[in-house]
Amino acid sequence: MWHSWVMPVLHNQGQNVGYGVAGAPLGTAGIPVLLFHGTTMDRSAWNFVIASMPTERTYIQVEFPGSGESAMPSAPLSVEGLISDALAVLHELKVDRFHVAGYSLGAVIAAATAAAVPDRVASATMLCGWVTSDARMRMTFDLWKRLITIGPDLFMRYALVDGFTADALTGIEPMVEAMIPMTAVAVAPGSIAHLDLDMIIDISAQLPLITAPCLVISGAQDRWVDPTHGHALSAGIKNSTFRTLPAGHLVIQEQAAQVAELLHEHLVAHS
Repeated sequence: MWHSWVMPVLHNQGQNVGYGVAGAPLGTAGIPVLLFHGTTMDRSAWNFVIASMPTERTYIQVEFPGSGESAMPSAPLSVEGLISDALAVLHELKVDRFHVAGYSLGAVIAAATAAAVPDRVASATMLCGWVTSDARMRMTFDLWKRLITIGPDLFMRYALVDGFTADALTGIEPMVEAMIPMTAVAVAPGSIAHLDLDMIIDISAQLPLITAPCLVISGAQDRWVDPTHGHALSAGIKNSTFRTLPAGHLVIQEQAAQVAELLHEHLVAHS
Protein backbone atom coordinates (compact mmCIF):
# COMPACT_ATOMS: atom_id res chain seq x y z
CA MET A 1 0.00 0.00 0.00
CA TRP A 2 1.29 3.44 -0.84
CA HIS A 3 -0.03 6.91 -0.25
CA SER A 4 0.45 10.08 -2.22
CA TRP A 5 -0.47 13.67 -1.49
CA VAL A 6 -0.05 16.84 -3.48
CA MET A 7 2.39 19.35 -2.10
CA PRO A 8 2.24 23.05 -2.97
CA VAL A 9 4.10 24.05 -6.10
CA LEU A 10 7.20 26.15 -5.58
CA HIS A 11 8.75 28.93 -7.63
CA ASN A 12 12.18 28.32 -9.18
CA GLN A 13 13.92 29.96 -12.13
CA GLY A 14 10.82 32.11 -12.66
CA GLN A 15 8.58 29.06 -13.10
CA ASN A 16 6.17 27.07 -10.95
CA VAL A 17 7.47 23.55 -10.23
CA GLY A 18 5.01 20.82 -9.33
CA TYR A 19 5.99 17.95 -7.08
CA GLY A 20 4.55 15.34 -4.78
CA VAL A 21 5.54 13.07 -1.92
CA ALA A 22 4.46 9.44 -1.92
CA GLY A 23 4.85 6.59 0.53
CA ALA A 24 5.94 7.17 4.11
CA PRO A 25 6.05 10.68 5.59
CA LEU A 26 9.43 12.36 5.38
CA GLY A 27 11.75 11.40 8.20
CA THR A 28 10.01 8.10 9.00
CA ALA A 29 11.51 5.63 6.51
CA GLY A 30 15.19 6.35 6.10
CA ILE A 31 16.81 8.17 3.19
CA PRO A 32 14.12 9.41 0.75
CA VAL A 33 14.16 8.59 -2.97
CA LEU A 34 14.03 11.42 -5.53
CA LEU A 35 12.20 10.22 -8.65
CA PHE A 36 12.28 11.67 -12.16
CA HIS A 37 9.67 10.68 -14.75
CA GLY A 38 10.14 10.33 -18.51
CA THR A 39 9.19 12.31 -21.59
CA THR A 40 5.43 12.97 -22.11
CA MET A 41 4.77 11.80 -18.51
CA ASP A 42 4.20 13.29 -15.05
CA ARG A 43 5.03 12.11 -11.54
CA SER A 44 2.49 9.25 -11.72
CA ALA A 45 4.88 7.37 -14.06
CA TRP A 46 6.47 5.60 -11.08
CA ASN A 47 3.18 4.62 -9.39
CA PHE A 48 3.22 0.96 -10.45
CA VAL A 49 6.81 0.56 -9.26
CA ILE A 50 6.13 2.30 -5.94
CA ALA A 51 3.09 0.09 -5.39
CA SER A 52 5.28 -2.99 -5.94
CA MET A 53 8.04 -2.02 -3.51
CA PRO A 54 8.20 -4.57 -0.67
CA THR A 55 8.84 -2.03 2.07
CA GLU A 56 7.62 1.50 2.60
CA ARG A 57 9.87 4.39 1.68
CA THR A 58 9.46 8.11 1.03
CA TYR A 59 9.41 9.13 -2.64
CA ILE A 60 9.82 12.73 -3.79
CA GLN A 61 8.46 13.15 -7.31
CA VAL A 62 9.42 16.27 -9.26
CA GLU A 63 7.55 17.17 -12.44
CA PHE A 64 9.30 18.51 -15.53
CA PRO A 65 8.06 21.80 -17.02
CA GLY A 66 4.78 21.23 -18.81
CA SER A 67 3.99 18.07 -16.82
CA GLY A 68 1.42 17.74 -14.05
CA GLU A 69 1.31 20.90 -11.98
CA SER A 70 4.54 22.38 -13.36
CA ALA A 71 4.13 25.43 -15.57
CA MET A 72 4.74 25.24 -19.30
CA PRO A 73 8.36 26.15 -20.07
CA SER A 74 9.09 29.69 -21.17
CA ALA A 75 12.50 28.74 -22.63
CA PRO A 76 14.17 25.59 -23.96
CA LEU A 77 14.75 22.96 -21.29
CA SER A 78 18.23 22.02 -20.11
CA VAL A 79 19.67 19.25 -17.97
CA GLU A 80 20.99 21.88 -15.56
CA GLY A 81 17.59 23.54 -15.31
CA LEU A 82 15.81 20.29 -14.45
CA ILE A 83 18.42 19.55 -11.79
CA SER A 84 17.91 23.04 -10.35
CA ASP A 85 14.16 22.42 -10.07
CA ALA A 86 14.75 19.16 -8.21
CA LEU A 87 17.28 20.66 -5.82
CA ALA A 88 14.87 23.52 -5.11
CA VAL A 89 12.21 20.96 -4.14
CA LEU A 90 14.67 19.15 -1.86
CA HIS A 91 15.58 22.49 -0.27
CA GLU A 92 11.91 23.24 0.28
CA LEU A 93 11.45 19.85 1.96
CA LYS A 94 14.70 20.23 3.98
CA VAL A 95 16.16 17.04 2.50
CA ASP A 96 19.95 16.84 2.40
CA ARG A 97 20.89 13.23 1.59
CA PHE A 98 18.82 11.21 -0.88
CA HIS A 99 18.73 8.34 -3.33
CA VAL A 100 17.87 9.30 -6.91
CA ALA A 101 16.18 7.26 -9.62
CA GLY A 102 14.93 8.18 -13.07
CA TYR A 103 13.22 6.68 -16.08
CA SER A 104 14.09 7.51 -19.72
CA LEU A 105 14.80 11.27 -19.84
CA GLY A 106 14.49 11.08 -16.06
CA ALA A 107 17.34 8.55 -16.00
CA VAL A 108 19.55 11.11 -17.75
CA ILE A 109 18.59 13.74 -15.17
CA ALA A 110 19.14 11.27 -12.32
CA ALA A 111 22.67 10.55 -13.53
CA ALA A 112 23.41 14.25 -13.97
CA THR A 113 22.02 14.99 -10.50
CA ALA A 114 24.34 12.37 -9.01
CA ALA A 115 27.21 14.14 -10.80
CA ALA A 116 26.12 17.62 -9.70
CA VAL A 117 25.85 16.92 -5.95
CA PRO A 118 27.86 13.72 -5.39
CA ASP A 119 28.23 14.30 -1.64
CA ARG A 120 24.43 14.23 -1.19
CA VAL A 121 23.52 11.16 -3.27
CA ALA A 122 23.44 7.78 -1.48
CA SER A 123 22.75 5.83 -4.67
CA ALA A 124 21.47 6.33 -8.21
CA THR A 125 19.27 4.14 -10.39
CA MET A 126 18.85 4.78 -14.11
CA LEU A 127 16.07 2.96 -15.98
CA CYS A 128 16.19 3.11 -19.82
CA GLY A 129 18.71 5.93 -19.77
CA TRP A 130 21.47 6.99 -22.14
CA VAL A 131 24.56 9.17 -22.39
CA THR A 132 24.36 10.80 -25.83
CA SER A 133 21.48 10.92 -28.29
CA ASP A 134 22.38 9.31 -31.61
CA ALA A 135 20.86 9.68 -35.09
CA ARG A 136 18.27 6.95 -34.58
CA MET A 137 17.12 8.48 -31.31
CA ARG A 138 16.92 11.97 -32.80
CA MET A 139 14.81 10.67 -35.68
CA THR A 140 12.60 8.77 -33.23
CA PHE A 141 12.07 11.83 -31.05
CA ASP A 142 11.29 13.89 -34.14
CA LEU A 143 8.67 11.30 -35.08
CA TRP A 144 7.17 11.56 -31.59
CA LYS A 145 6.89 15.33 -31.99
CA ARG A 146 5.14 14.98 -35.34
CA LEU A 147 2.68 12.38 -34.05
CA ILE A 148 1.84 14.40 -30.93
CA THR A 149 1.25 17.46 -33.10
CA ILE A 150 -1.21 15.49 -35.23
CA GLY A 151 -2.90 14.09 -32.14
CA PRO A 152 -1.95 12.50 -28.81
CA ASP A 153 -4.25 9.56 -29.60
CA LEU A 154 -2.22 8.72 -32.71
CA PHE A 155 1.00 9.02 -30.72
CA MET A 156 -0.34 6.64 -28.07
CA ARG A 157 -1.26 4.02 -30.67
CA TYR A 158 2.32 4.13 -31.89
CA ALA A 159 3.74 4.18 -28.34
CA LEU A 160 1.83 1.05 -27.33
CA VAL A 161 2.98 -0.89 -30.38
CA ASP A 162 6.63 0.15 -30.15
CA GLY A 163 6.91 0.53 -26.38
CA PHE A 164 5.72 -2.91 -25.25
CA THR A 165 6.89 -6.41 -26.16
CA ALA A 166 4.79 -8.69 -28.36
CA ASP A 167 3.90 -10.78 -25.30
CA ALA A 168 2.57 -7.76 -23.45
CA LEU A 169 0.60 -6.62 -26.51
CA THR A 170 -1.15 -9.98 -26.64
CA GLY A 171 -2.76 -9.16 -23.30
CA ILE A 172 -3.34 -5.50 -24.11
CA GLU A 173 -4.84 -5.91 -27.58
CA PRO A 174 -8.47 -6.52 -26.50
CA MET A 175 -8.37 -3.35 -24.39
CA VAL A 176 -6.60 -1.02 -26.82
CA GLU A 177 -9.65 0.96 -27.97
CA ALA A 178 -10.60 1.66 -24.37
CA MET A 179 -7.01 2.48 -23.39
CA ILE A 180 -6.26 5.01 -26.14
CA PRO A 181 -8.59 7.81 -24.93
CA MET A 182 -7.44 7.39 -21.32
CA THR A 183 -3.73 7.38 -22.15
CA ALA A 184 -3.92 10.13 -24.78
CA VAL A 185 -5.19 12.70 -22.27
CA ALA A 186 -2.19 11.91 -20.06
CA VAL A 187 0.33 13.07 -22.68
CA ALA A 188 1.92 16.08 -20.99
CA PRO A 189 1.34 19.51 -22.56
CA GLY A 190 5.09 20.13 -22.34
CA SER A 191 6.01 16.99 -24.28
CA ILE A 192 7.43 18.85 -27.27
CA ALA A 193 9.84 20.72 -24.97
CA HIS A 194 10.85 17.41 -23.36
CA LEU A 195 11.56 15.95 -26.80
CA ASP A 196 13.59 18.96 -27.86
CA LEU A 197 15.85 18.26 -24.88
CA ASP A 198 15.91 14.50 -25.61
CA MET A 199 17.32 15.22 -29.03
CA ILE A 200 20.40 17.09 -27.74
CA ILE A 201 21.33 15.02 -24.68
CA ASP A 202 25.03 14.57 -24.00
CA ILE A 203 26.05 13.92 -20.39
CA SER A 204 29.37 12.25 -21.19
CA ALA A 205 31.31 14.95 -19.32
CA GLN A 206 29.26 14.42 -16.15
CA LEU A 207 29.73 10.65 -15.80
CA PRO A 208 33.26 10.78 -14.28
CA LEU A 209 31.88 13.04 -11.52
CA ILE A 210 29.45 10.38 -10.24
CA THR A 211 30.70 8.70 -7.07
CA ALA A 212 27.50 7.09 -5.77
CA PRO A 213 26.90 3.37 -6.41
CA CYS A 214 24.73 3.14 -9.51
CA LEU A 215 22.29 0.63 -10.97
CA VAL A 216 21.58 0.89 -14.71
CA ILE A 217 18.61 -1.08 -16.07
CA SER A 218 17.68 -1.50 -19.74
CA GLY A 219 14.82 -3.24 -21.50
CA ALA A 220 16.19 -6.05 -23.65
CA GLN A 221 13.67 -5.21 -26.38
CA ASP A 222 13.77 -1.43 -26.03
CA ARG A 223 13.33 0.05 -29.53
CA TRP A 224 13.80 3.65 -28.47
CA VAL A 225 16.82 3.45 -26.15
CA ASP A 226 18.35 0.07 -26.93
CA PRO A 227 20.51 -1.72 -24.35
CA THR A 228 23.77 -0.59 -25.97
CA HIS A 229 22.99 2.85 -24.53
CA GLY A 230 22.51 1.36 -21.08
CA HIS A 231 25.82 -0.48 -21.40
CA ALA A 232 27.55 2.78 -22.35
CA LEU A 233 25.96 4.63 -19.43
CA SER A 234 27.02 1.97 -16.96
CA ALA A 235 30.53 1.68 -18.43
CA GLY A 236 31.07 5.42 -17.99
CA ILE A 237 30.39 5.31 -14.23
CA LYS A 238 33.07 4.10 -11.81
CA ASN A 239 30.79 2.11 -9.48
CA SER A 240 27.95 0.78 -11.60
CA THR A 241 25.99 -2.44 -12.13
CA PHE A 242 24.15 -3.10 -15.40
CA ARG A 243 21.02 -5.25 -15.64
CA THR A 244 18.47 -5.99 -18.37
CA LEU A 245 14.83 -6.98 -18.07
CA PRO A 246 12.78 -8.79 -20.76
CA ALA A 247 10.76 -5.75 -21.77
CA GLY A 248 10.52 -2.82 -24.15
CA HIS A 249 11.00 0.83 -23.25
CA LEU A 250 7.77 0.80 -21.24
CA VAL A 251 9.39 -1.56 -18.74
CA ILE A 252 8.28 0.81 -15.97
CA GLN A 253 4.75 -0.50 -16.62
CA GLU A 254 5.30 -3.89 -18.24
CA GLN A 255 7.73 -5.12 -15.56
CA ALA A 256 6.98 -2.83 -12.62
CA ALA A 257 7.37 -5.60 -10.04
CA GLN A 258 10.74 -6.63 -11.45
CA VAL A 259 11.92 -3.02 -11.54
CA ALA A 260 10.78 -2.65 -7.93
CA GLU A 261 12.73 -5.75 -6.91
CA LEU A 262 15.97 -4.47 -8.46
CA LEU A 263 15.45 -0.96 -7.09
CA HIS A 264 14.68 -2.27 -3.59
CA GLU A 265 17.83 -4.42 -3.54
CA HIS A 266 19.93 -1.45 -4.64
CA LEU A 267 18.42 0.92 -2.05
CA VAL A 268 18.84 -1.59 0.79
CA ALA A 269 22.47 -2.23 -0.16
CA HIS A 270 23.31 1.47 -0.06
CA SER A 271 21.15 2.94 2.71
